[in-house]
Amino acid sequence: MGIAERKARERLHRRNAIVDAAEDVIFKYGFSVATMAQVAKAAELSKGTLYLYFRSKEELYRAIILRGFVILKKMLREATKEGDSGYDKVIIVGKTYVEFSEKYPNYFTTILDYQNDTFNLASAESESLQALEEGNVVITILVKAIREGVKDGSITEQGNPFETAFVLWSQFTGVLQVVKRKINIIEHYFSLTKEDLLTTHWRMVERMLK
Repeated sequence: MGIAERKARERLHRRNAIVDAAEDVIFKYGFSVATMAQVAKAAELSKGTLYLYFRSKEELYRAIILRGFVILKKMLREATKEGDSGYDKVIIVGKTYVEFSEKYPNYFTTILDYQNDTFNLASAESESLQALEEGNVVITILVKAIREGVKDGSITEQGNPFETAFVLWSQFTGVLQVVKRKINIIEHYFSLTKEDLLTTHWRMVERMLK
């Protein structure tokens, strides 16, 4: 191994260790409260060294978001190998998203934050662009299922499949966001469970697509 290659590996290892430390800090305290000083301490680095790798807390957070999207993408690709029709695969995408939110609640929270984030494509750093690209891959998985469903007749022609995919993904995310943040209130005041909301959601998706 040459010197340049060894240094590149060492830098990547250090970078991943920083993101690991940032996850520990941000998942514990929340993004708004966590500080770069806390991350530097957890990573056993000086703040100056930390800033050599990440210029801001936002840039570091998007590296965490990227990790979440990579996991979600892998889950969706594996899950959509199943399903007898395109419609089945759309439902599989939605239910896999539910599974992801339950299995990786902290990463799910970062993706919720990503949905509300804004990006300047002209000046976005690499972590932001990679997060955008991984998020787009997730959408294309859903688009593929929609197109397959239209082709096999399990989904009614909806027009632009990307429009349909973004609407569906927004619905999936919205329902899961309510479930994550408001379900205790909903259960207390309206006697509705998470399962009640999801069952109604899948029924509405079926009416929309069939």
